[in-house]
Amino acid sequence: MAPSHVNRKVPPEKAPSWAPAALGDDVASRRKRRRSDGEVTRARVLTAAVESILAKGYYQTSSNEIARRAGVTWGTLQHQFGTREALLLELLNERWGWLQERVATAQIEGTTLEERLRSVLEVFASYYAHPDHLAHLQILLDLSRAPDASEATRQAIAVHGAELSRAWRPLFVQVLGDAAGDDELVRYVFLALRGYLSGTLIGSSLADTADDTVQREMLVRGVAYAVRQRAEEQGFSLR
Repeated sequence: MAPSHVNRKVPPEKAPSWAPAALGDDVASRRKRRRSDGEVTRARVLTAAVESILAKGYYQTSSNEIARRAGVTWGTLQHQFGTREALLLELLNERWGWLQERVATAQIEGTTLEERLRSVLEVFASYYAHPDHLAHLQILLDLSRAPDASEATRQAIAVHGAELSRAWRPLFVQVLGDAAGDDELVRYVFLALRGYLSGTLIGSSLADTADDTVQREMLVRGVAYAVRQRAEEQGFSLR
């Protein structure tokens, strides 16, 4: 038997059982923090893009201008989005996503057709009467028509348009009942309400406008009259 004082070759000490888990938790925490920081930066960039378009105009809103307003470098923009076109498309995607969720969760209230139309008008107004919509309109018009816009961007816009049209239908079922099966009627109501809100928003960006409560009420009554007339002609029953 070897003397007790003789040095023996001792295997490397194993790391404590808690070490890998702790290290893993630390790495996961850092990754989560990086993702969180990246999401904050992304949101700041998208907000800066809207602010720049509203303040300077669409064609004066360069990547450098967006980066300056967001307080980030041009390289950060490139890392996050790639190109200016991709950044602007992402802005549309985010807002469309918000609108689709808003429509999907909206509860239309009212026992009369007029009350329900007022309710759906408020849902529309949360998007189409918001100042940011002016920026979205400019982006949409350019990306869908610009000759240098990529085909992928044009297709993405077309897909979103089709999805949004489908997303509105459950909302109109709440407003119109069986008459929501009349595609022409649904399209009329949608265009009438959206057109009024968008037109008023554009007008307010050019000059100060007065309170439009009276005009909204006239709009609701006019649309209600047209809806009842169409429903009677086509044999649909309203809620």
